[in-house]
Amino acid sequence: MTEYDIVVAGGGPAGLQFAREIGARTDHAIAVLEANQRLSDNDKSTGGTFHQVIEGFDIPDHVVMASSPDVIFEGPTASERLEIPNYVLDFPAFLEFLGEDASSHGVDVHTGTRVTGPLVEDGEVVGVACGGNEEFTADVVVDATGPAGVLTTQLDMWDPDAAQRGIGKEFEAEGRFDHDSMLFRFDHEYAPGGYAWVFPAGENAFKIGVCWVDDFYERHRNPADGTIDEYVQRWIDSDDRWEIDDVRAVHAGQAISDNSINRRAGDGIVAVGDAVSSINPLFGEGIRPGMESAAMAADVVVDALAANDTSREFLVRYEKRWNREKGPKWKTQRMVGELLYDFDADQQDGFVERAGRLSATQADRLQRYELTLSDLLELYPFKLKDVPKAPTLLRHVM
Repeated sequence: MTEYDIVVAGGGPAGLQFAREIGARTDHAIAVLEANQRLSDNDKSTGGTFHQVIEGFDIPDHVVMASSPDVIFEGPTASERLEIPNYVLDFPAFLEFLGEDASSHGVDVHTGTRVTGPLVEDGEVVGVACGGNEEFTADVVVDATGPAGVLTTQLDMWDPDAAQRGIGKEFEAEGRFDHDSMLFRFDHEYAPGGYAWVFPAGENAFKIGVCWVDDFYERHRNPADGTIDEYVQRWIDSDDRWEIDDVRAVHAGQAISDNSINRRAGDGIVAVGDAVSSINPLFGEGIRPGMESAAMAADVVVDALAANDTSREFLVRYEKRWNREKGPKWKTQRMVGELLYDFDADQQDGFVERAGRLSATQADRLQRYELTLSDLLELYPFKLKDVPKAPTLLRHVM
């Protein structure tokens, strides 16, 4: 049995940022336990992000593949450019940087160490069990195991079965790409019940992929369709704006999202990132909200250890802050997403055209997930056929 002050289960952006932050601020003994043999093996993200991550978390240039000043939205026939600065990360290099920086502050990063469950004594989490009968004990345990929610699901803190599920597949390619902007396409022909994307990834390189929400995919898919790989390939083959010479990596993953109003703290434990579905339910962005949840949790855990009080009563301050600052926005994003991914082709074009009319201030609010009710009414092309959806949508704001 190995003892630490803090044990973090999971070496993704949320878990590593939590450890990195507390390691830089305190002299607590901290361990990160990552199931993969290398942090960079956790290569499931597109790496798309925004300045809040790059500037807010001091991310160096060498892990940024590309950046651009705008985003392109496309529908079946419409196309508009929005002034939203963005970045595309080399995600494996990004994880390695976070791990190296955490290590430089005294954090022990254990790879090849798979957490299998919590250690509980008298209702309090006191550590974790790992494969090979290895155990780590700690004053505070952090679940950062992503959508698997290895600890949160066993402790009944989060129920992934009650959330929406989606999948994504991306090819990282070398070849010709005629755009230098992030491009998102809302078109059921290529991404039924979701969206497709192309991101620049450096000179003569780009990332191209498709994702969808399972519920809406079932509603909008072609009955004769194939796998998600075939959808990606269809978009590659049908558009002359790019040409692939070589596929150098393939990324695949799942998203499990809800309104994010989940139990984030218990006696001796906090959960960050997608272990409690911090992912944004509209565009599936996970890096930024995951790292923001880690920063919020770190603030409270530092205070809890200083007060020698790691009870839920103390740690719940993190949960309350997240619910206060993110909860209402995430509810709105979930509601908007349920409309967007169920739009017909005319509405998809209408959404894109209206997005193109957003002011720079409104585009900034869109990027921050802070659209006002007035913005939403201006942005979304409702039809009478949407009226029966009202009860489903209203339950997200209750």
